[in-house]
Amino acid sequence: MTNTTKDEKSLLRADYRAKREALPPEVRQPWDERICRAVAASASFRYADVVLGYHPFGFEIDITPLLKEALALGKRLALPRTHGKGVMTFHYIDDLSGLIPSAYGIPEPREDAPLYEDTPATLCLVPGIIFDRRGLRIGYGGGYYDRFLRDHTVNTIGIIYRNFLLPELPGGKYDRRVCAVATERGIIPTQP
Repeated sequence: MTNTTKDEKSLLRADYRAKREALPPEVRQPWDERICRAVAASASFRYADVVLGYHPFGFEIDITPLLKEALALGKRLALPRTHGKGVMTFHYIDDLSGLIPSAYGIPEPREDAPLYEDTPATLCLVPGIIFDRRGLRIGYGGGYYDRFLRDHTVNTIGIIYRNFLLPELPGGKYDRRVCAVATERGIIPTQP
């Protein structure tokens, strides 16, 4: 990635992060609920045996109802644990109450939680600050999801508000695309 691309991503990250944080709770909550309903109604979710989710942190979209629904439907649910710079693994959990704070303060599974191993019918819900219609994303800049998705072949849905879905974002050779994005207006397939 060139310095120009890196700088452009940093500016976009800061701008859209501030825009997301400025959204009032009375706007965010119904949008979060619609996103959860859209994902739950999707074939990707219905036919998944395993859901790789995330615990919302800060101003991330709250997918907690979706995580609870996955467990209630008998799906195996795994959440990420971070290990050093840019490395993340997913670990199975049975409920959300046993999570512990990571070094970043993000709730994550305990160290002894069973490790996710590649399973064909797996759906990974990918958070981001902004996505584009090609499936590229800008997150917090650590590269955790890009590294994980490089090494695992899973179905992916990016989780984003519609106003944070842009026509095109700058990308680098290590950036991984998602298959679709879920917004408060529904699921949108990405187009390379």
